[in-house]
Amino acid sequence: MTKYNVYIICKLEEDFLKKSEDINAKYKNKMCHVQWIPGEYLKLTQCNKKLVKDLQTRHNTGAKKIISKLGTIAAHRKALLAIYMNKTDNNIILEGDAELSSKLCNPPEKSCYMGGWIIPPQISKAGSKVDVNPKKGLNTIDYDKFSVLMAHAYFIKTFEESIELFQTTITDKIKNYDVHLIDLQYFKYYYYPPIFVQGKHVSEIDQVTNKNDKHTYLYGLQS
Repeated sequence: MTKYNVYIICKLEEDFLKKSEDINAKYKNKMCHVQWIPGEYLKLTQCNKKLVKDLQTRHNTGAKKIISKLGTIAAHRKALLAIYMNKTDNNIILEGDAELSSKLCNPPEKSCYMGGWIIPPQISKAGSKVDVNPKKGLNTIDYDKFSVLMAHAYFIKTFEESIELFQTTITDKIKNYDVHLIDLQYFKYYYYPPIFVQGKHVSEIDQVTNKNDKHTYLYGLQS
């Protein structure tokens, strides 16, 4: 039986242990390896102020938020490198706030999103209705009609693909990681129903509770 290798990005090891125990308790027979990827918390100092220029974002985005977004990118780089160094296939990368929402399927045939928010092609119109009728299993993303935002849960079929994706992030300027994935049109598929949603939580940056738990329920198609 083909099994998963799961890489979980978490701030604290205790959070990782809690999440990995939950996954193993429910799907131990589908797990080969579950690994902690420590969150990356970058620090702006008087010596690295040019760091804030690395993120391609709106001109009025604050430095603290920029550093947080760059930290997210750095953490995903670590996860992608861990996959490559371990030479594992059938990999899931999860952010710490990802929560199981559907029965875990057997590893899909292709790399894909395992959760997210389906939005119009123009990101600024996120929240507008999108006419999409997915079937159970893998569905093709028609980027002319919609895309999938958020990167809290995605599946990388092979370790070779992980290093390819990693290399796309080594650039002078990069957008938020989930927007970067959309710009690349890297994932051609998404799995339905979503295996993971983004759990409700308070942002560490602005202390605001976002609505991503609702946006990611059934990819936001029922809202």
